[in-house]
Amino acid sequence: MNKNIPHEKCTNKFSTVVLIGSLLVLIGLLLLAFNLGWLNPSFKCILISWPMLLIVLAIIGYFKKQILFPTILLFTGAFFLLPRLERAYPGILGEFGKNFASNYWPFLLIAIGLILIIGVAANRRKRVSFKKHIIGRHETTDGAGGWIIKDVVFGGVESLFLEPELKGGDIDVVFGGIVIDLRQTTLPESTVYLNVDAVFGGITLYVPENWCVNSNIDSVFGGYSDKRPNATMTTGESSSKLIIQGSLIFSGCTVQ
Repeated sequence: MNKNIPHEKCTNKFSTVVLIGSLLVLIGLLLLAFNLGWLNPSFKCILISWPMLLIVLAIIGYFKKQILFPTILLFTGAFFLLPRLERAYPGILGEFGKNFASNYWPFLLIAIGLILIIGVAANRRKRVSFKKHIIGRHETTDGAGGWIIKDVVFGGVESLFLEPELKGGDIDVVFGGIVIDLRQTTLPESTVYLNVDAVFGGITLYVPENWCVNSNIDSVFGGYSDKRPNATMTTGESSSKLIIQGSLIFSGCTVQ
């Protein structure tokens, strides 16, 4: 059992606690200001509302260095906050204020679609650069000099990685699934980055129990999970570390 306190994990936990504490203090001050008459009561329906909650969640997401999902939350919250602003201060939106949500909700769909397209395109551009300048033209997970390069579209793939050392890689899945077994390889004495990008897909990675695996993934109606029994004991300070980063849109990534 690792008795050392994971420095990175403790730092993230401390930052999250400080952020939540700061939000509670801010909410308490706002409620106190309303109760004492320091703020206009008409402003209460704006600050204390579910659209504002979405904006707060977006800020928390940005604080955690996420981009895609928090941006969608921010746009959604701001969109539904505008009608409340119009009700509190009539005429502030001009002609647009009349039936704003019912008339202009398609713009929200357009904005969310553009955010998804731009986010995926940005990740794709990084992937292409990564493949060209670091990995080359390897197309399979076997015999790729320690790199995983896999593109799955409308299909399923199962692969056993047999290279002696994992150096990194790139996995793209669209309407498909991929399973990669990494239990026969090792990590170098450095940080290894595995880029994943999935749209309506699933990614399953089998890794050794003692690997230190961290994630930095933006997800939209998707999620990442580490199902190893001792996963919480392998996130401490280590010179060998696997970081899974990328985006999941209606997709899932599982480490087992």
